Amino acid sequence: MGEHYFEGPEKLLEIWFHRKDGSSSLRNIPRSELDKLMQLARCQILSVSSNNAIDAYVLSESSMFISDDRFIIKTCGQTGLLEIVKPLLRMAQQHGCLHDIDNVFYSRKNFQRPELQPPVHQSFDEECALLDEYFKNGAGYCMGRLKQDRWYLYTLNPPPKRVVLSRNHPDQTLEVLMSDLDPEVMSIFTTQVSANGHEATKLSGISELFPPGTLIDPFQFDPCGYSMNALIGRGDHYATIHITPESTFSYVSFETNMPQEEYQELIVKVLKCFRPGRFLLTFFANPASKAAHRCQQQVWESLQIAGDYHRLDCQLLKLPGNSVVYASYVKNFEE
Repeated sequence: MGEHYFEGPEKLLEIWFHRKDGSSSLRNIPRSELDKLMQLARCQILSVSSNNAIDAYVLSESSMFISDDRFIIKTCGQTGLLEIVKPLLRMAQQHGCLHDIDNVFYSRKNFQRPELQPPVHQSFDEECALLDEYFKNGAGYCMGRLKQDRWYLYTLNPPPKRVVLSRNHPDQTLEVLMSDLDPEVMSIFTTQVSANGHEATKLSGISELFPPGTLIDPFQFDPCGYSMNALIGRGDHYATIHITPESTFSYVSFETNMPQEEYQELIVKVLKCFRPGRFLLTFFANPASKAAHRCQQQVWESLQIAGDYHRLDCQLLKLPGNSVVYASYVKNFEE
């Protein structure tokens, strides 16, 4: 038998569709069609939670979120995420009556074992070439150091003018990608310590990261591993956490579009919850998201977070409808 290895870092695809009337919606896509998409991506749906604005799916490899005009899916391991793009666009037209794309975001951290991925995912250049077959004016970016941890992004540049002009409501996404996790914390996400996802959520303090009334849907894998989705409030605000606890390749991702007055407190809470040795941080914000822009400015200006993490790199990417700040941090870094 070969050496056990699991690639924790996810492939993340987000597609914004242009919705012309109230009858068009991605949420009209039948469950049977979604199951077909998951087969193509090499994963399956384990659990579903919903509110009036969004459906959240826990997958065997990460998560999926579907609102009226936005489709988000992130998959880890050896999944073939981009295999779903063509059939998803067809389903959006056939079942959702959505024919036009407002924007596309595909992103991921670099893989530690890219040779184990499906062929198209072994190279970001190959991923961009495939996405270019379906989307016009696509552009790929690499942020971070080429020989160390880095982060890739593909998006439309420029996107249709309507998306730049119509995003008058605040929109933001924070992502924290953590490696070299504390073994004591990671032990919580094994069946030896936690009997189920709800117990792991409570023991780890994950439940304390979100405001009261948040709908949390957790899943504990056997013998180890953890995924959760959270629906925050009555709108389309979500959070998701995925944990690969094995010591030799431990990894945790935290993602949310939850609006905040300020984000430093949330970031510090996440770091104290998981105690990583190093992490990457990305923060998208549109022009209307004032608090997110303040957080971007803080990340840009500050050399450390919570006193324990020192910034190695920081980059700002200005896009027509968004800006994104990327930063990498390491614990107890010494010059």
